[in-house]
Formats: sequence, structure tokens, C-alpha cells
Amino acid sequence: MPPVSVDAFASEFRGLPASERTEFVSAVWAARGWETTVEAGVVVAERGDDRRRIRVADPGRFGTPDLDGVDTIVAARDREAVQAAAVEAGVAYVPPADLRDLLLYGIERETAAEIYAEGVDRPLERTVTDEADEAGLLDTVLAAIPALGENRRAIVAILLVVLVGVVAAGPPLTGGDGPTQSPITVANGTPEGADGGAIGAESPTPTAMPGLSPGVTRAGVVDPTALAEAHVDGVRNRSRVVAWELTSPSGSSTGANTVRNATARIANASHYARRRAVVRPEDNWSTRVTDETYAGGSDVFRRISFPNETRYARYDLAEYPATTIDANVETYLYRYFVGADEAVVTCAIEYDTDCPTYRVEIDGDAPALLESEVEEYEALLIVSNRGVITTIRASYTLPDSDDDGEREQVRFALDYQFEAVDVTPPDWLSAARNATATETPTTEDGTATETG
Repeated sequence: MPPVSVDAFASEFRGLPASERTEFVSAVWAARGWETTVEAGVVVAERGDDRRRIRVADPGRFGTPDLDGVDTIVAARDREAVQAAAVEAGVAYVPPADLRDLLLYGIERETAAEIYAEGVDRPLERTVTDEADEAGLLDTVLAAIPALGENRRAIVAILLVVLVGVVAAGPPLTGGDGPTQSPITVANGTPEGADGGAIGAESPTPTAMPGLSPGVTRAGVVDPTALAEAHVDGVRNRSRVVAWELTSPSGSSTGANTVRNATARIANASHYARRRAVVRPEDNWSTRVTDETYAGGSDVFRRISFPNETRYARYDLAEYPATTIDANVETYLYRYFVGADEAVVTCAIEYDTDCPTYRVEIDGDAPALLESEVEEYEALLIVSNRGVITTIRASYTLPDSDDDGEREQVRFALDYQFEAVDVTPPDWLSAARNATATETPTTEDGTATETG
């Protein structure tokens, strides 16, 4: 199987929390024969009389990382300005593509695969698209957009031009007037009572629906950033349960699927708990990894349970408020809705002339970000007129990867339930506090982990 592509590697590496990127780089250097430690967020690598300080940083699209006192900078995104600054400072510059080469060709492949699986929780080698569960895909797309200051609306407009191909052939960015728009019809049913497919698409009579939702027009989802921002603002002060699941082909010969799921219980911005699980089939068994997070008002604690070890981490709550979970909808909107030409928008719940809830449905036309081999595509978005998303569904098939003559099914589901939530400390919290209380905490099997 081919290894992870340069773009996917860069996206997945960039999507890690800062402390995990540093740990990943430390593991790569250690596998290359260096003795490594992490001191104040910097990897210190020693081999014989050679000692190097390696800073790992994401410079963003405009910044330059601190290069004082380091010998090497590993950048989470490749930028000429950062490279030029490194050259001027006499610091070795390692962009994501070079880090990937070190992993693939500077280390035994089996060891490299273990480092990638443990550090990134993704397979190093792949046969079909192995869907990401966070914002990696969005980073890949946005990284290709030229710098335009803080004008995110202009960025979204350019992104849509890139995704759709030709503006004249795609949905309009604003407004609702145009001959190529899908009709809006009113469906007198609740989201729970309506079945799949493009409900109301057969009706020739468009219905005027002033307002719609932020980022949504009669053409479908046209501004994912605006819709995601409205969603985060709308749920920020509401207790909620968020459930997420993705089933995708494993790429193995077993015919089994890899299943990823997560449930977040959020009382408020500073009190929440999330549990994620990944079950990936192997030849004769399954590998299960669980990732649990707890925020109790100050710090955020994390426990990752691998088959042979458990790791703990501690983060600053200011960097990981509960709304970081909600912000992930932006990635799903780009992945499953942007660039689909045949979106149908209907009123899911109607009160006289008011429509407080909309359905955005796609049946057969895959969005621009999914690969060209996608077939049997269906997607559903249920969103309020204020932009609060309660449901996302997507389903499609990929080419046969296990030689059984059948195409491989991919299914994604996201649901919000707004209800009273009681977040209680997990039974592993004491172990997490102890493990992250010193400069070099240890895991349950004695290996070092990060303090965040």
C-alpha cells in the first residue's frame, strides 16, 4: 500500500495539539538513534557529543516562530518567510514534507508505522481515503489559499471558486436569484419523521423563504465559515450532548470496517467530558484505541488508552474550551456539502409563514472535496434559521478494496441533543493529575509523556 501523501501528512501533523506535535517529532528523532527529551516545549536530541535543540511550531499563515536558542525548526506548515528567517538565523528548516521523508526513509518502515499510528492515530499506509475526524481536511484546503488579511469572507469566496471550478457553473455565493438554483419547497414534516432522499425535490413550485440560515441560500451551504460561527455562537451557552460516528473501509483483506465514534457531554465552556474510540480490524483481531478528555473548570486532562500503554496529558483550558468541539462542524460542512450542484433546501418545520428549521439535502452529486470515485452520495443537514446545526448525515461508496466485488460503504453521522448535562470527574482523573504533575511524567507502563 502507498504511504500517506505529503498533503495528508502535513494536514494530520498540523491538526495535532502543539504538545503532541512535539512528542511526535521527539519520537521520530529517537527512532533515528538520538536520545531525546522535551524541555520547556523544545525537543533536546543528543547523540554522542552532538546536541541539538529542536523547536516544533505552527507559524500560521502570517507568523514567524521564535528561533532563539534552537538548532532546528520543524514547521507544521511550509512557508517561504519562515524558511528565509531560519536561513538568516542559521537554523535548520524542516517543513512537513521533509519530516515525512525522515519518517518514511530514515526509519525502519514498521517502526515508522507504529510512531504514526500512536502519534497521529492514523495508518501510515492506505489504499482508500481514511476519513479524518477533526479539522485536518479543512487545514489542507485553507493552506492553499493566498493570504488575504483577516477577511475570511473573501477567503471563503476564493475557496468556493477553487472547489467548484468555474463560478458561472456553481452556486451563487450570495443571494438567491439565478436560473441554476434548486427550488425550495415546503415539507410539512418534522426532521424525525422525514425519510432519506431529497425531500420535496420533485415539486416545481419554489417557496420564498426570507432569511434562511447564516451561510445557507437556496443553493445550499455556500459559506461554511459563517454557518459554523453561527452554530458555535448558538450553542455556546447551552448544555448539550454531541454524538459523532464514522464507519469507513479498513483497507484490510478482512472486509471489516474501521469504526470511529465520539460522545461529548458539555455542561458549559469549562465543564465537559468527551470520549472517542477507534476500532480498526487487523488480520485476526481488532485494535481499539480510546481517547478521553475531561475539563473540570481549570485544566483539561486527557487519557489515551492504546492496547499496550496508557498516556496522560494536561492542557490549558483557555486553549481548549468546549466550543472547540462544536467548531469541528466547519470541517464537515466543507467535506460533505460545499460544491455539490444539486442541493435541495426545504422547510423542515413550518409555522404559518415562518420556517425555523431547514433541511439541506444532496442526493447523487458528491461535493468537490471528495474524490472522484465516490458514488451513491447522499447527505442531510438540519439547521435552524439562526444557524444551530442539530443533524449531519452523509453516506457514499468507494471502490472495492477487499476484492469481494462490492463497493465499500462510508457513513457519517453527527447529532446534537440540548438537555441538562451533569459532568462528573472520571475515575482516571487522579492518575492523570499525578502523571502530569512533574516535568517528565510517566504513563502506566513507565514511558514518558507530555504535560501539555
